[in-house]
Amino acid sequence: MNNPLKEKIRYWFEFLRLAHESHDPIVKTNLKKTVEFYAPWDDYRTQRFDIWWRSHSRLFKDPVSLSVPKVGDVVTEDAFYVRVPFTYAPSTLGKIVAEMYNRELTQRQMRKKKTRKVYGGTYSLSRDDYQVSQFYYYLVFVRDVYLPVLRGNPKAKTGEYVARSKDVFGKLRRKTTVVRQVPFTNSQASYESLSRLVRRYRQLSEKLLRNVSEGSFPGDYEETFIKNQSQKRAEEIAKLYAIKPTKRSRGTSTSRFVKKIDRVSGTDPYAGASRKTRSDKGKKRGSYSKG
Repeated sequence: MNNPLKEKIRYWFEFLRLAHESHDPIVKTNLKKTVEFYAPWDDYRTQRFDIWWRSHSRLFKDPVSLSVPKVGDVVTEDAFYVRVPFTYAPSTLGKIVAEMYNRELTQRQMRKKKTRKVYGGTYSLSRDDYQVSQFYYYLVFVRDVYLPVLRGNPKAKTGEYVARSKDVFGKLRRKTTVVRQVPFTNSQASYESLSRLVRRYRQLSEKLLRNVSEGSFPGDYEETFIKNQSQKRAEEIAKLYAIKPTKRSRGTSTSRFVKKIDRVSGTDPYAGASRKTRSDKGKKRGSYSKG
């Protein structure tokens, strides 16, 4: 279920306020460049969101939803258009359109990384299907863990982030809109897994603040980040075994994927072992064959 526009803008608003507390030189530079872009937001740094929203909600609008073009409609750059003859089966058409759309979207992202759009002085998200409920935990991490630790010790080790994360998130209740468990609260999680989670949240924190400081809704980056991290992990595994990256099939677990790479790369110690036949087992038990 999509979140209302107000809730999405709330995260844009809150992350932008936090960006002004960052000591990241890239964030600082971006904020100087986007002063005019954010000028219509007025005193967003001193007002609470709900109060600010009453007088500034007019600046935003929902992105255009799916619609069927009519004869005479003008083709614009902010949408994907396709002409479909009535000769395709629905199941086949879905796959074809999905592939075409994904290819075009990838090309657009390569040509222009910024996904913010301004229409006649109004601000609009580039998509209407963002699921930003998980952003609550990202916001808590940036506000109560990432920035405070950096202010106290810019060279802080991972252990300090882990300890503070466990303390901060241990006091939170799971949001009813978020299916996942509250991060950093699994008592059975090893230190290694918590360290990996901290590093992931730190990377997200840095990227989200940079994204919002340059004038983009932070959610535009989050989904791409997750996808890139998965691909990066697959490439690191492939590089470790010095083979060409292998695409993991949908639904295949990481452990099975690694085993597959082991077999392909020749590092699997059992790859060359032949299976025992019934006759082999019989010989071990003392059976014999007629000569």
